[in-house]
Amino acid sequence: MIKKSLSIGISIFFLILTLGYIEIKLPNTFGSLDARLHDFLFILRGSQKASDDIVIIDIDEKSLQQYHQWPWSRDVVAKLIDILSESGAGIIGLDIVFAEKDSSSPSNIAKKLNINVDNLENYDEILAQSIVKAPLIGGYFFNFEMNSTKAPSIPAIFLEKGLSKARYIPEPKGIVLNIDILQNAFYSSGFFNNTPDEGGIIRSVPLIMRYHDMLYPSLALEMIRIYLQSSKVYINNSEYGVHSLLIDTLSIPTDRFARMQVNFKGAGKSFTYISAADILNRDFNRSEIESKFILIGTSAIGLSDLRATPFDDVMAGVELHANVINTILEQNFLTKKLDNESNDIMILIVSIILSALLFSLISEWLIMPIISVLLFSMYKLNMYIFFELGLNINILFPLLGVLMSLFVVVLINYIFTNSQKKVLQKAFAKKVSPQVMNDIISHSQEGLLTPVEKEVSIFFSDIRSFTTISEKIGNPSRLIEMLNHYMTPMVDIIIKHNGTIDKFIGDAVMAYWNAPVDVKNHQDKAVISALEQLSALSKLNKFIQKKYDITIDIGIGIHSGNATVGEMGSDGRSDYTIIGDNVNLASRLEGLCKPYGVKLIISEFTKKGLKESYVIRDLDFVKVKGKTKPVKIFEVLAKGKVPKELEEELRQYTKALELYREAHFSKAKHAFEALHVEYSNFLYSMYASRCQTLDDEHISDFDGVFTFSTK
Repeated sequence: MIKKSLSIGISIFFLILTLGYIEIKLPNTFGSLDARLHDFLFILRGSQKASDDIVIIDIDEKSLQQYHQWPWSRDVVAKLIDILSESGAGIIGLDIVFAEKDSSSPSNIAKKLNINVDNLENYDEILAQSIVKAPLIGGYFFNFEMNSTKAPSIPAIFLEKGLSKARYIPEPKGIVLNIDILQNAFYSSGFFNNTPDEGGIIRSVPLIMRYHDMLYPSLALEMIRIYLQSSKVYINNSEYGVHSLLIDTLSIPTDRFARMQVNFKGAGKSFTYISAADILNRDFNRSEIESKFILIGTSAIGLSDLRATPFDDVMAGVELHANVINTILEQNFLTKKLDNESNDIMILIVSIILSALLFSLISEWLIMPIISVLLFSMYKLNMYIFFELGLNINILFPLLGVLMSLFVVVLINYIFTNSQKKVLQKAFAKKVSPQVMNDIISHSQEGLLTPVEKEVSIFFSDIRSFTTISEKIGNPSRLIEMLNHYMTPMVDIIIKHNGTIDKFIGDAVMAYWNAPVDVKNHQDKAVISALEQLSALSKLNKFIQKKYDITIDIGIGIHSGNATVGEMGSDGRSDYTIIGDNVNLASRLEGLCKPYGVKLIISEFTKKGLKESYVIRDLDFVKVKGKTKPVKIFEVLAKGKVPKELEEELRQYTKALELYREAHFSKAKHAFEALHVEYSNFLYSMYASRCQTLDDEHISDFDGVFTFSTK
């Protein structure tokens, strides 16, 4: 008992020292986790009613369909602003920057064509005239990489109190302003930069930045200043940095970097949205606009102004400004003391000691009820402190202190006996070959389970018409038996070539190369493994045909690229795996085997990394579902040089494909039909049919890319 108590005491002591040291040296280590917990409080609180005084004019999909793709001609934007101004808008904020001249202006078009015609319209001048007449605040953004010398004019004075200059205020290098004729027309303007946290989530927004030794406000702050009719903004500094801004009698608490934490009302569309098309068509009520804060921005996915917040992964950027204005108007501020590091360490120490003492004194059967009561009490207390008192105190450290103490007290023996080798062995025992496992264990790969970004070759295979096969076999036990006969040699081949089995998805197999350990020439390993599987399947089918009266046909897709590799999942249920867009692309390539009638498709990125010789057919240039960038795909027929019997066929195919990509669809169709007659290949009939369709549609701007709308 004494030995156990001593072990607990020593463990708690070093736990406090370690976590305290990490918090001092690497405050972001725990800061990100604590921020996630505060995000969870937002979700638990749920959405609240947003102010009716803030309205978003949305350049949405409806607007783009009616007035074409963005950017619109400036005369259309001018009309939008004129209508809002005529409708009595209180103040308008423009979450858009017009950094280039409107090339669609008749005057600019004539100038480019060297045509001298007087009195042609200049849409930029038209927009400038509308700006001058409207209660409009322009937008721009700062650049932290490229230098520039321009600066906007702000009709206000920014005064720093306390320290002469807070060293924590962000200082960008450059700025992207509207063109001069528009920028000069604005009464004032504000930046719309946002600063996501390390996880890409926006929780706080900068209210001021220092540029060329001058302070400039954000768009939301400038709208508030003008609303309050104040010509001065005070920045209150301390030894820790900025701690608040003062406009008239309104005090806005900030962190040391002059960022205000946003008290989000909810997910996207929490505020009143009116389509820009409805404004332009005058299909709205004046009362919806009159005397209100108006923000013009976009929620259209194609315009990429979407942000991640605690509530929503895809909130329109313009709604961030709405939330900032709403937080300031309602003064529902979420503040955090500037000396939070020392407070955090004290909270950590107290929570660890008290909870460790509690868990040491109570009986084991009381631990779970006590921990349940503690966690629920902490939840209710943090909800009250965060939303009712508006104090952003550390949530993670009390929770961490309780859980760590529980862990030490209850599982002290396990802590001293568990080893890294057992953890790695559990993670990889059924995924890799014995040789790779021995390499992992012998070299004690430190941090191997930690997610990292790494180039891998990703493999997907799938049995064709598996539903039909299942119905034909009928009996579930025989179906599983048949799958085992098929999967075993396929998996053995992957492992033989140093691949890692990720998972079985029904009748599909997912694997990858170059993780958890480096695999030289991993692209070749993946392709050779796929070719061997296809060869083994032809032999295996003789047995399967005889025993189950079916034949298995598979499709394989391989793609190489960066992916996040590591241990992922939830506490107690996790797995070493890979995730990322490149994994999705590899899966899509496998799915393309069926429409092309081929067995093995690789991407151009896998092909580029191949060192060995293969018989490869240029297949197509495609956009797969869910992707915006096209990718070249290839069919791998065999390893080695092109057999003589294939040379003429591939030559004719290449010529036909060139005709297709040059948009000579009629000629290409005849070439593919001739190929199909001679060689009876589904690929050729597919291309002939596609050429006929494209020829009938009279495509004039064909770029050689074929888009798939399904998986």
